[in-house]
Amino acid sequence: MRKLLFLSFTIVLGLSIPVDSLHAQTSKKEIREILKSLQNEKEIDVTIDMSRVIIHGYCESDFVYRENLRSDRDWPTLWESKYKPGLIVDFMNALNLQIFDYGHSVRFGNFGKAKYQIRLIVNSIHEKGSVYMKAFINKREQEESLYELTIYGGGGIFGSKVNLMGDGFKRAGWDLARQMNILFKKGKVSKLKQGQVRNNK
Repeated sequence: MRKLLFLSFTIVLGLSIPVDSLHAQTSKKEIREILKSLQNEKEIDVTIDMSRVIIHGYCESDFVYRENLRSDRDWPTLWESKYKPGLIVDFMNALNLQIFDYGHSVRFGNFGKAKYQIRLIVNSIHEKGSVYMKAFINKREQEESLYELTIYGGGGIFGSKVNLMGDGFKRAGWDLARQMNILFKKGKVSKLKQGQVRNNK
């Protein structure tokens, strides 16, 4: 009797493993199809979180404080009202223009009612303006991300600190557009094609 029970358990276990494996494969396939279908959306909401960014080796508040000490301008006010919003505009303009040039009509921006959302977390901004971000693609009101991307934008060579950052954010917008174009076609982006980790600038 014990042998019979053991044999039955073995058969059930053997049958259940392929089913689970097939379910996992189907789930991945479904996600890939969802990601490819994003190109058919009219709008995709984009949020950019800079609350934990490290700028030139400092947290945001310390960076702004240091810049204010060596400037005769009101850096805290300028940063919040002009400089930081300008970086976001540079990023979004580059993203949307490049997506259009790839032949897609979907728009990215502040679209609170859009079905899908890309949450961008800015991790670091380096001295030459190079910027590193993480992007999380979500279906609205779902916590678990459908896909994650690493975004990189190389900084500039000449100009003020803010102008160099603008170059980095613009190139980061191009990088996200490039990777979204691949997602629209394949439903995934290989790790080698995601934002490359390069020497900090």
